[in-house]
Amino acid sequence: MRFSAYFILISYLMAGTGLVAVSLTNIISPVFLIATGILISLSFFLSILGKPINIQRLVWNSLAIIILAAGLIDYLLISLSLIDASVRFLTILMVAKLFDLKTNRDYATLYLLTFFQLLAASASTVNLSFLFALALYILTGIWALTIFNLKRDWEEKSVAHNEIAKNILDPYFFIVTAGLAALSLIITLSLFFVIPRMGVGFFPKQTADTIKISGFSEKIDIGDLGPIKLDPSIVMRVELSGYKTPATSRLYFRGISFDTYNGAQWQQTIKELVALHKNSKGIWNLKSEIQNSNSEIIIQTILLEPIETNVIFAASTGIGVSGNFQNIAADKMGSFYLPAPFYSRIEYTAYSLLPAHPKPILPEQSYYKEVPLQYLHIPSGLDRVSVLVKGITSGKKTPLDKAISIEEYLKKNYRYTLSPGIPDRSIRKQEGKNPVEDFIFYTKAGYCEQYATTMAIMLRTIGIPSRIVTGFLPGEWNKFGNYFIIRNRDAHSWVEAYMPGAGWTTFDPTPSADTVGAMPAATTAIGLYIDTLKWKWNRYIVNYSFQDQMNLAKTVEGKGRSMLSKLRGSFNTKTVASKWKDMLLLITAVVIAAIILITIRSLVLRAKGKTRWPNTPLFYKDMLVLLAKKGKTKKTGETALEFADSVAIEGVKAATDIYYNIRFGGHKPTDEEKAQISAYLISIRKTLP
Repeated sequence: MRFSAYFILISYLMAGTGLVAVSLTNIISPVFLIATGILISLSFFLSILGKPINIQRLVWNSLAIIILAAGLIDYLLISLSLIDASVRFLTILMVAKLFDLKTNRDYATLYLLTFFQLLAASASTVNLSFLFALALYILTGIWALTIFNLKRDWEEKSVAHNEIAKNILDPYFFIVTAGLAALSLIITLSLFFVIPRMGVGFFPKQTADTIKISGFSEKIDIGDLGPIKLDPSIVMRVELSGYKTPATSRLYFRGISFDTYNGAQWQQTIKELVALHKNSKGIWNLKSEIQNSNSEIIIQTILLEPIETNVIFAASTGIGVSGNFQNIAADKMGSFYLPAPFYSRIEYTAYSLLPAHPKPILPEQSYYKEVPLQYLHIPSGLDRVSVLVKGITSGKKTPLDKAISIEEYLKKNYRYTLSPGIPDRSIRKQEGKNPVEDFIFYTKAGYCEQYATTMAIMLRTIGIPSRIVTGFLPGEWNKFGNYFIIRNRDAHSWVEAYMPGAGWTTFDPTPSADTVGAMPAATTAIGLYIDTLKWKWNRYIVNYSFQDQMNLAKTVEGKGRSMLSKLRGSFNTKTVASKWKDMLLLITAVVIAAIILITIRSLVLRAKGKTRWPNTPLFYKDMLVLLAKKGKTKKTGETALEFADSVAIEGVKAATDIYYNIRFGGHKPTDEEKAQISAYLISIRKTLP
């Protein structure tokens, strides 16, 4: 392949990498992407065939002005986003520039455009694939810039219209540049982890479209959770600290509570929000137990996808959250809220108390006076339900025993399904007066919403305060990353009842709660491993923080001290001499092996004639000696071509051209050229006084 073809190919690889990077942002549409790809391919084939489209400078400048105007209109009237408009503007400008590559300056402009494309993509995507796009860009960038500088220097210093020999771009060149790219990536990542993080940014870390989800607004209709329980979209990933058996856990990730049921839907009537205060550790406390409780506390690192709610989740009984938030609020039912729904992926830490097992205690006479009446309200027409509940709880004395008996009754006598249907009323002897009666006496099958609603109402008929809660019951444990993958289909609803001596206590009447959501077969090992990479990317790259740096420094310091301690211990033993002897033998063996490998490599390169830069040819040294005797000495730092121009002798210039081809082009002189060289030297002797 000709050198010029190499140069064109590498330049278009850079352009393609820039296009791949911006395609990961989901800003440019598939149609726009396909059209751009077609235009880039067309330009590439025209360049390779040596038939570029000649665009007049006036036409190009006019086109650039039109593209700039379109970008401003996009920003001011269409997207209203600087980063979105910039991505489209840079992509269109890059495609236009590909049809106008004439000079080295044009290629430099192309490289600059691809760099800004990568910069825009880095500011607007958290896709793991961006890492591979970045690595490819660094590799092709080093190739392109190296070849670009070779081409420019050759054109400036060498003979006009004489192309660089193609054999300087042998596999060794690409292997070395690939190694430099890998080294650059390692250095870049090292600097990324070392340079102090700052909690500022000019562009948001946008993600994919907001996930649609039900059950986390001020009201919930019976049946809202059904459709989303078939949706496998990932809602959040949760890493646990201070919890020993996560793979088999029954952790409920609490979202929002509802206190009032009107016969068709649940509503939040206790809406008062209280702004939380951040303590010295950066935690917004909901309760003081986070500092002084003896209960088991679990810490969760949660990576939450953008969903259509401002609710944030915490396992079990949430008592505090921390993260890069301006403020956090909470309601009186224990739910956490952001000021507004978030439209990008966020990471935060939640602190929760594991629920203690309540003891069956008879309530005191004034026990329920502290509970709002909303938690005891029931709609009319539930006489049959009340009679059934009294039969179920007959003989049970404490509220806890009664609640457990209702929970077990529903689990044992009803069936879980996502499509319960509506029985034909024509075959009924009596119609249900409301959804609860329909469920209990007719359909006898349903999903979590119906079970939770039924149990909450049954508890209220016997005077036990209750409410329903919507959230998630973790469905899948990723053993490779040690975290929960929580999907839309893991959305769940359960009951909280107010128990004497324990407060609000969780009950789950849904049968087979371990498989809530009719979960399909578990994700394959490859799928889990890929998801782990996504988790690590977002956790330690996208959301890498100053606190992470502090933790990393402490870990390195701890391991360093441990290593020093072990070394000191080893020096206190009687085997120090033997250890030093073994170490010296190992070092000697490594040095000998390195010498052998270097020698073999040198011999192989010489045998193949592939020494990177050959030594100065003897005829050129003879010419320099001859010229020096005549007072024409080559100065330090002066190139061969510059020296030939200063001497101004045709024979010197011609010999210098052959010297360039031999030394830097890998050219082997022919017999004819050898004869010419001898003639040039004779001519130089005669020409000089």
